[in-house]
Amino acid sequence: MRRSLLSFDLWTGDRSEISTSRPRADCEVCGDRIFRALSGDQRPHITLCGRNSVQIHEHHRPLDLLALRQRLAPLGDVRANGLLLRFDYPPYTLTVFPDGRALIQGTTDVGLARALYARFLGS
Repeated sequence: MRRSLLSFDLWTGDRSEISTSRPRADCEVCGDRIFRALSGDQRPHITLCGRNSVQIHEHHRPLDLLALRQRLAPLGDVRANGLLLRFDYPPYTLTVFPDGRALIQGTTDVGLARALYARFLGS
């Protein structure tokens, strides 16, 4: 059995290998058990998703989707369940998750997506 982690990039054909035989004491993950990548600390705050949409990561901002549904109902079509809320405000659609993440469809402009997020969900 191999004591390493192999990674292959199928698009470029690149191969990399990381030894897993002994933890490195000077490594933040191996030595100190700090997992920044898993906690989302190293994720970009805003990610362009393609398909004419922008995703805004607000993981530390929990939202009450049912209260938000009531607040947005007079402004446009709103559908919600315990997992997500979908708000149509033509030509935009906001899909909102309980942890504060939102997918703003109808634009690739990050500034506009942030403005829509602030307007309807708060800043």
